[in-house]
This record gives sequence, C-alpha cells and structure tokens, in this order.
Amino acid sequence: MKKTLSILLLAAAALTVAACSSSSKTSSSSSSSQASSEKTAKKDSAETKYPVTVKTYDAEGQEIEQTFEKAPEKVITNNLSTTEILIELGLKDKIAGMLNPDNAVTGKYEADIATIPQVGDKKTVSQETVLSYEPDAILGRNMMFSEKSLGTVNSWNENKIPVYTQKASVSNIKQDLSNIVEDVKNLGTIFNVQEKANQYAEQLQGKIDAVKKANKASQGEKKKALIMVAYNDETFGTYKSALQESLLNQLGYTNVATGTSDLTLENLVSMDPELIIYVTSDRNKEMDGQAVDLMKANAVLADVPAVKNEQIMTISYDELMDYGPAVIDSLEKINDFINK
Repeated sequence: MKKTLSILLLAAAALTVAACSSSSKTSSSSSSSQASSEKTAKKDSAETKYPVTVKTYDAEGQEIEQTFEKAPEKVITNNLSTTEILIELGLKDKIAGMLNPDNAVTGKYEADIATIPQVGDKKTVSQETVLSYEPDAILGRNMMFSEKSLGTVNSWNENKIPVYTQKASVSNIKQDLSNIVEDVKNLGTIFNVQEKANQYAEQLQGKIDAVKKANKASQGEKKKALIMVAYNDETFGTYKSALQESLLNQLGYTNVATGTSDLTLENLVSMDPELIIYVTSDRNKEMDGQAVDLMKANAVLADVPAVKNEQIMTISYDELMDYGPAVIDSLEKINDFINK
C-alpha cells in the first residue's frame, strides 16, 4: 500500500513539473511574440506611407502643401546645405545634380560633392536646363523658386514634379535653429529614411540644447555682435538674416548689422560691437586674408570693444550663412570662441 502511494505521489509531482514547464514556455513564447509585434509596429511607424503630403513654402514665404507619390529617385538640389543633408542621410545616389556651389567645397562632404554633377549657376540656370536632368523632385532654398530664377513651385507642379523648400531658408517667418531639425525630419519622411533622419535630428537638437544650457545665464539683455564681410580698412559690408539672429540669441547676442555694403569705419565705431564674426568667401579671398589684422592695427577702431578685447573670429560663408546643419556647427564654434 505504501509503495503504491509513493508511486502515485511521484506521478503527481511529475505532472505538476510538466505543467509548470509548459506554462513557462507559453509565457516565454507570448513575451517573445509581444516583443516582435512591438518591434514590427515601431518599424511600421517609421515607414512613410505614400502618397505623402508635407508642408513647405513658396518663394514669397507662403505655406503650401506638396505631395510625393513615392520616394524620389532623381532630385536636383539648389543649394549646398540640402545636398549635405541628403548625403548625411545616405541619399547621395538620389541626387541627379546640384546648382554650382558658391564656394569651393571643403570638409567632410568634399569628396562626395565632387562626384555630383553641377547643373549651373544659380543666377543664370534655367528651368529647361534643370528639366533636362529628368528630376522627380526639386529641393532647396525657397527664394530660388521664382519666375526670375528656377521657376515657381506651380510651374514645377505642372510638370508633375513636387518641390520641398527648407523652412530654415524662409525669411518672412519666425526663424529658429529648430527649423533646421524639422527640415531633416521632413526630408526623412519624403525619402522614407525616417529612422536615420530622426537619429540625426536628435543629434542636432542635442547640440542646440547643450549650447543654450551653457549660456542660460546670458539670456537677458543681449550683447552686440556684428556679422561682417569684405573689410578693406575703409569700407565693409554686413549680413543680417533671421536664422543667424536666432543663432546669436542662443549665445546672448544680437546682430547690430544693417545688412548693407559700403559702410564706413565711422559706422563700425557707432555700431560698437562686442563681438565681430567675419565671414570669408572665395569671391573676397584677397581682402579676407588680411581683414582681421587690418582692423586690429587701425587706430580709428582702437576703442571698439570687439577690436580692443580681440573678440574677432572668422568663419566661412557656407558654415554660417546657409540653412542646414552647418549653421548648428557654427553655433558650437562661436560658443567655443566666446567662452575660451
């Protein structure tokens, strides 16, 4: 009787262990299935569903909508910064051509851009020339889409070619460096590379946030900065734009420039800048090389705070004055200079 009872107890225990093992496998399988479903859902959410409609801007800065029936395969870019964003997102092979850069391209994108066909100069290129490349989308600065330049957005749409213009390039809307981040995300959506675009956008926003946090104490009354160009020790020019003003505001400065040329040394004295950001370019190469030294040596400028305190830095046009991530890199560069 005892032997029979022992056998029955052992059998019951075995059944219990088997049941637990089965339950554990089922639970594990269910958990794995749930994780797989979540992964699939996350991937699906990052996929662009075509046709996709995005908001963008015409040459007058009016908000418009553009619909992309599929991910573009052959695009023309009308400026350097859009080209650089596409390269960063792994889309260089989608660029059929770009308008000629304003300056010789240097830095991390130099080799890639050297292989992209140049369509023509932005001041003379025609819509017919661009059409000969058979693009399925045109991308870049909004002001290029005028009748005097590349042709209006409507005229491209009549050719069944959608347009995307950078929000960061629009002069008559509120500008902020986060508009560059938004452009990256929008291009990610258009080309169905959202995961890569979102990662890049996060990196860029992180740079902005870090500089803003480091300069939190200087967000009261703004100091005076001057974005200068073409100084020859008698006259000079200045740049003034909303995007660059946003950059300076993050650092506790405002641009006192008037955005004009042929200003005099007396104008520079009256502007009284505490920081001068001197913008270099290929067309002013001859004078750029000695501009800073001439300012420092000119007795008329001796009491200008930026000159007296040696707060003059140089930066290239394509770094500071375009509309893409290079502007955010410039934010870091200027921040490093004023806080050294």
